[in-house]
Amino acid sequence: MARTLNTLASLSTALVVLVGCSFDSGSPDPTASGSSKLVIADLWAPDSGYALETDDAFTLTRAGCLETLVAVGKDNQAQPALATEWKQTAPKSWTFTIRETKFQNGTALTAKVVADDLNRLLKATAPPRSFAPSVIASVTAVDDRTVRIDTPEEDHFLPLRVSVPNTGILAPEAFSGSTTNPVGTCTGPFKIASIGTGQSLSLTANADYWGGAVALGSAEIRYAESGATRATQLRAGEVSVAANLPVTTLTTLKGDNNITLQQTPLPRTTGLYLNTRKAPFDKVEARRAIQKAIGLDAIVKAVYEGTATAAAGPFTPDEPWTPAELKPVQGTAADAKAAMTEAGIDPASLNFELIAYSDRPEFADLAQVIQAQLAEAGITVKIRTGEYASVEDDLMSGNFQATLLSRNHLIDLPEPISMLRTDETCKGSFNLAGYCDSKVDALVEEAGSTADSAKRHTLYGQIATQLATDVAFVPLVHESLTMGVADNVQNLPTDPLERTLLTKDTKLS
Repeated sequence: MARTLNTLASLSTALVVLVGCSFDSGSPDPTASGSSKLVIADLWAPDSGYALETDDAFTLTRAGCLETLVAVGKDNQAQPALATEWKQTAPKSWTFTIRETKFQNGTALTAKVVADDLNRLLKATAPPRSFAPSVIASVTAVDDRTVRIDTPEEDHFLPLRVSVPNTGILAPEAFSGSTTNPVGTCTGPFKIASIGTGQSLSLTANADYWGGAVALGSAEIRYAESGATRATQLRAGEVSVAANLPVTTLTTLKGDNNITLQQTPLPRTTGLYLNTRKAPFDKVEARRAIQKAIGLDAIVKAVYEGTATAAAGPFTPDEPWTPAELKPVQGTAADAKAAMTEAGIDPASLNFELIAYSDRPEFADLAQVIQAQLAEAGITVKIRTGEYASVEDDLMSGNFQATLLSRNHLIDLPEPISMLRTDETCKGSFNLAGYCDSKVDALVEEAGSTADSAKRHTLYGQIATQLATDVAFVPLVHESLTMGVADNVQNLPTDPLERTLLTKDTKLS
């Protein structure tokens, strides 16, 4: 089954099935700029035949091959890419001016090609939430260089929607029936020379890249499901970069003077989700008692080895919409006992089963720490493990008491509006905890219809404050992306959206 943004990819660095298609454009071009080859070990193997509606699109953008109309800067602001400019020409209509350039096979990039690609995405069996018929009415080539995108309702997020990798543009030759062939059909700084049946991508520099000279002559991305395998390959010198390293591998790399552990704070929050549909967690006092028993600093140190930060809510401290006054709750057994006494709660009435899905390897340790901390407050926790697929039905149907969940709140768009709609509104499609508050629903609706970004950020902050007050979920930590990088690698991007791994400026010294 293809990984899509609507399922496991938004929950975790998913367990990947290493299966793929095989295409080949021949031998690497020996005349490509530069002469150094960079070898990278990455997690996100292609497993859906490079269908752009799946996470294979992220595989292609990370490889420096696939590009979108709009890029996103470090401040989450839209920047020109294959579109040089855009404007809202009517409440429900935007136009994009298409860059004059060519695909790697020489085919011209035109407005018609862009419109055809985006319409193909809209017709996919499972289009991404960020660019689906529910939010996009039509895509039209107005002339050779202009594309118009119409929406069912006024949409202030449209430029960000066409920054998501799923909206990447490939040459017409990439598509034949249900097959997608990215070899030679991208526009990015790197061309795919060959595809190793899902296990690797061999890349060469695109000498005609519209963005300028490419520093590396060639690169190879090798895919490995196991974080331990990626770490071992780096330590042995088989690769120069090991991406997406889990916390459990870091001790094996620390102390190696030839390796730097590059950490990037992610817009990802791990939390304890208590099912608010059922007693005892339908009462905020019960949820607050659980929260007051959990010591976040101990979790950061013992489970995440200092690579995470204690969380106060769904947003990280450095995001522009995070309220400055919102601070993490550092609980103790004494605090929890006092809260239960004040609320007249018998600790035994809060005993529960905690789901800790094994796709996140750190969840086993995290669950045990929570279990021990709650035991000190007189609350018994039984831990249930298994792959996410084995617990998904119970989570989606509300047939559980509590679960750990790692959630990226910018997975659909570089603003949290999509996550807030799905996770924190009464009828949200991914509202696992069942939290429902009319005030939050109204704030989310207002944020979604507000054009002014500063006002929108204020609304996001108000939502975060209300979620914390209601203990909609128990925030635990904000995670970091860790990459092991050999000292001879330069200009490797630090991308919290995890869309970019290779750029034209990446090089070996």
